[in-house]
Amino acid sequence: MKKITIIMPFLNEGDEPRSTVESIYDTASSDVFNIIAIDDGSVERTSFDGFDDVTLIRNKSRMGVDGCRQLGADMCETPYIFIIDAHMRFNNDNWLDKIIDCLEREPRTAWCTTCVGLGYGSMDMSNNKGKYKAADMVMVNESANPNRPSREVLEPKWSNNNLYGEYEIPCILGANYGFSKEWFDYIRGLIGLKMWGTSEPFLSMKTWMAGGKCKITTDIEIGHKFRSNAPYATGIKYLVYNKIFLCKTILPKDIGDRLIEYLPKDRNFINAMNDIDRDINIIEENRKYYQGIFKNSIYDYCEKFKIELP
Repeated sequence: MKKITIIMPFLNEGDEPRSTVESIYDTASSDVFNIIAIDDGSVERTSFDGFDDVTLIRNKSRMGVDGCRQLGADMCETPYIFIIDAHMRFNNDNWLDKIIDCLEREPRTAWCTTCVGLGYGSMDMSNNKGKYKAADMVMVNESANPNRPSREVLEPKWSNNNLYGEYEIPCILGANYGFSKEWFDYIRGLIGLKMWGTSEPFLSMKTWMAGGKCKITTDIEIGHKFRSNAPYATGIKYLVYNKIFLCKTILPKDIGDRLIEYLPKDRNFINAMNDIDRDINIIEENRKYYQGIFKNSIYDYCEKFKIELP
């Protein structure tokens, strides 16, 4: 029986999705995994002919990376899921067996791995741009970059620690996320988010507040192509919407409202708030659900990881 489903969304990424799948097959036993590859409307079609364990879904309308990941999780029929991007490389070091072992030992933990920076002319794991170990969580950066103010509220930032092994982290990061299917469903995964943005804080905070953990295992190193620009358009409105959705569903009203006030009140904010108003019943239903499952508060979370609240 297959143990884990690898979920890989992509859009206009050329040969990279197939190269990523090839790297998985070269370094892991197909006896234990399925792959759900979700094409979110690419202009040129990618083929996975010859890979019997790949299920290819072609979206008729664009869902965004978060919607695709949730679709893959909904389709999953294995005990565990592993979420990746479509421009990644893997070492031949039993990495997938190690991830499965982590999930079997701690099924209520969201796991991530060391992220190895690739790209800019090289996809060679031995010729990388650096290694990154999960993320710290920044609620508000009050000295925000004026060119990207929406990115300075509820943002994960690469951690600077030099720790090794398995240890707790405030936020997963790097597109290398392992969950038990049961836990992902219990915390409602990425349900409610639109298109892209804020998925790591959303998953991480919910996991911890529901009584689980977020951890990194640094001995697994997965290569991730760093790009200066995405090969598709991304609307900032969706990023802003997702931050507001997080604030209104999983945070206390006073904290959520304060964080929302830090978002720039531009056209993207106005459009996002219009969508929030239309989705108010969905937001209230989700808020009620989370209130019923949360065991820890945002104050506990921030105290544990020394995160400053505004």
